[in-house]
Amino acid sequence: MYTSFLRNLLLTFCFVSIILLISACNSIPKPVGELASAKAQIETAETNDANHFAPVELDRAKTKLNEAEKAADEKNYATAKRLADESLSDGKLATAKASAARAQKSAQDMRDTIQTMGQELERVQRY
Repeated sequence: MYTSFLRNLLLTFCFVSIILLISACNSIPKPVGELASAKAQIETAETNDANHFAPVELDRAKTKLNEAEKAADEKNYATAKRLADESLSDGKLATAKASAARAQKSAQDMRDTIQTMGQELERVQRY
């Protein structure tokens, strides 16, 4: 009688453990929002000429997004969420680097224009 009680207790414990394990695996939802945010950020980076000014960061963001989508298709949602978040961060970095590079280029163009105007002004004043 004592042995059957222990066996029933052990079976109940195993059953409850399996149920908890299954429910824990299903507790992470598909990261739909994270995937969408990463895609939108990559599009923003592309719009800001990240292809030209930050190609490494943009490529990294795209690669991680593809990996996140594959992980989501395989229902590995924790990995998919992590990769989507990393893709979003890399996309933001690409956007920031592209914006900074465009601002530097614009500032250099302004300096060049001012220098040309100064030279033209000197030339006109000589005559």
